[in-house]
Amino acid sequence: MPGQNPVPWKADPHTKAKHALYERYLSKWMPIMVKGWGANITYAEGFAGPGVYLDGSPGSPVIALRTLVENPNIRTKVKNGGVRFVFVDLDQRCIDMLPGELAKAAQPVPLDKLSQHGVQIAIENGECEPQLERILTRVKAWDRPILAVLDTWGGAVSFELVKRIAGNPSSEVIITMQPQYFSRFAAVDDITHGDRVFGASGWRAVVQQPSEAKERWLLQRYRQTIQAAGFPFVLDFELVDTRGQSLFLVFGTTHPKGLTKMKEAMWEVDDIAGVGYRDPRDPSQETLAIELEPHTAPLKRLILDHLNILPGHRSPIHELRKFALYNTVFKESQAMSVVRDLVSSGLLMRADGEATDTGLSFQHVVSLPIRQ
Repeated sequence: MPGQNPVPWKADPHTKAKHALYERYLSKWMPIMVKGWGANITYAEGFAGPGVYLDGSPGSPVIALRTLVENPNIRTKVKNGGVRFVFVDLDQRCIDMLPGELAKAAQPVPLDKLSQHGVQIAIENGECEPQLERILTRVKAWDRPILAVLDTWGGAVSFELVKRIAGNPSSEVIITMQPQYFSRFAAVDDITHGDRVFGASGWRAVVQQPSEAKERWLLQRYRQTIQAAGFPFVLDFELVDTRGQSLFLVFGTTHPKGLTKMKEAMWEVDDIAGVGYRDPRDPSQETLAIELEPHTAPLKRLILDHLNILPGHRSPIHELRKFALYNTVFKESQAMSVVRDLVSSGLLMRADGEATDTGLSFQHVVSLPIRQ
């Protein structure tokens, strides 16, 4: 809560890994949007913070602005458009500090002169809801792409806000949440925040789930909520540190290319203080080191489980690639090597009768071995 924590504060390992991911993704998102939409786009944060941490590392607002101003290939294309940066925070101390940090990122152009170069910046004090929606209306951000980073302290944001953002062309959200919050208050009728976040009261059925299944059940429910809001492509995963503490990130996009680019960004991030990824769908809940060529045992398990529920327990490999993209933390391109390994080890069979992975292509069909 405002006034109860120091400003700025220390960046924990989750935060450093999260911001490294944002930086990699923004380096992909910004050029595509600037060139594809004539720079008529908006980057928005509902919980912006002061823009800097105790060790001097930049916050996400500074990372976002740097992505634009430090890239001359896209910065020069903004003159005829109007890239908007919208930052809201409830803590006035953050609002007081953020302009100075953004000014450093904008150098040598003064912050108040950026508008002459087609860059609009709005920084305001207030609750994310309804303040963020009001500012987006005022700066005419609706009906064109918005990337909204809703990096809460774990309580997520309302279904209605997510739904309105999803109604814009080529828009996306990045949301952090803590399922523990919702598990704790599911049986408390007069606490209605969860109903607003999930868009209905069905999430309260978490109280009927076994204790070890509550988090995964809620995350699956929230994934469905984001899809129901209008984001058909959703990526959700945990950032887990060496202490076993985790932060859940949910990314929603209206285009599969956004999903592909986010996964590329995920696996390009350098290892940070032992933080790893965990897929909520992996039955073994294995934590994966952040590396370009990750350990793929969880993907093997997920593909085998997926085939187990398909008719005939079989699928073309190109469909398994889509499964990896749409339903796991792994990239589409990582599925083929996994299928090859499964065929070589005898855990999958080829429908054409070949016993090895030699000559295996996307069009081949594989299946689980026939049970005797």
